[in-house]
Amino acid sequence: MGHGDQDLTSAVKKPIAAKNIMIAGIHDPLPYEAEFIAEHGIYTCSPQQVRDGAQPVMQWLNQSGIDVLAIHLDLDVLDPHNFRSVLFAKPGRGKHDFGDVAEGKLNIPDVLKLVKEVMTEKQVVGMTIAEHLPWDALNLQEMMKQLPLLG
Repeated sequence: MGHGDQDLTSAVKKPIAAKNIMIAGIHDPLPYEAEFIAEHGIYTCSPQQVRDGAQPVMQWLNQSGIDVLAIHLDLDVLDPHNFRSVLFAKPGRGKHDFGDVAEGKLNIPDVLKLVKEVMTEKQVVGMTIAEHLPWDALNLQEMMKQLPLLG
């Protein structure tokens, strides 16, 4: 959209218009997030709406005029109790360590169902995946660095 850190946004030559963005699975946004979403008229739907058939997503797709779709999957939309490689599953974290950002409530089958449904309406031409934090692998890597036999 062209908003954010200047080091990143300066590289964006053609920002995406807010009307072409849908956030599926969002719930309990922080006040500044809710304000940004409202100010820009970004369409959203809750985790429960995703599980219930994602009608807001499908309605938005049909009304959007978009020909092709790029999907951005932020893994933090997934429930950290069921998908452990996300920020919120960090071992030993405190309840307020991440600024009270809402934790994901969706599961992998929910996301797969949504993507498959979307693909019945629009051609998906790209997908990004973000926020993968494999804590166990990172912690194992750090442990292995400290073992004298692997120096």
